[in-house]
Amino acid sequence: MDVDIEKVKKLTSNIDGISDAESELLYNLAKDVPESQVIVEIGRGNGKSTVWLAKGSIEGKMNKIYNIRSRLGESKDVESDKDDSNSDFVTNLEKAGVYSVVDCSYTDSEDTSRKWKDKVGLLCINSLNEYEDIKGILRSWECHLSPIARVVLHDCEKLGPARIIKEYLGSLGDFIYEQRAGALMVMTIDECIHHWIIDANEIGVCRYCGRTRNFKRLRREVDTAGIRRRQATKIKNNENRTRIKKK
Repeated sequence: MDVDIEKVKKLTSNIDGISDAESELLYNLAKDVPESQVIVEIGRGNGKSTVWLAKGSIEGKMNKIYNIRSRLGESKDVESDKDDSNSDFVTNLEKAGVYSVVDCSYTDSEDTSRKWKDKVGLLCINSLNEYEDIKGILRSWECHLSPIARVVLHDCEKLGPARIIKEYLGSLGDFIYEQRAGALMVMTIDECIHHWIIDANEIGVCRYCGRTRNFKRLRREVDTAGIRRRQATKIKNNENRTRIKKK
């Protein structure tokens, strides 16, 4: 057994959350991320998964680690962060000695992804389990993944993540299954350079690997995503104007 893994187990033994097998998976994935690529974790929780990612990175290539909140469902925690009283997460990272190596300054996954520049070698989605929320995160960050990046989904047996996995490993995505530990599923990018043969129903079949792609549904979802993005921008602009008027 890896001595370093045993040390991290002792450090995180009092933190509820992921199992030993899941923890070791995150540790080894973070340890294997190539130089010059970063690790991004979406969602915070109590920090156990973040500790394991940080320890793996320290033992690996010292890749930068970013813990970024998703936009939905975490407003109360965001407020507590502003007061620097985000107790469980901060305390657990400090006790494990990794708080200084994790950048926790970003509070909105979608906004952050628009300005992002670094190549992501490991993307861990440990946020809400709602289908639309996870899909929004993947859609936002997919363009920043390196060609050999890995994507980890927590709670893969729950309805939302399970549906995402089925689609992204199937006719709507460009990922293939790599491995699984407990409730963590790891996907990697499909390396095939597809040559699509598309029928009258806009279903494409790759002549090389046989993968299918539902282009009609993809086009519809891109249009829907664009509408939602414009609506979200409009709401945010209205909120900013309201704040300025109050001042």
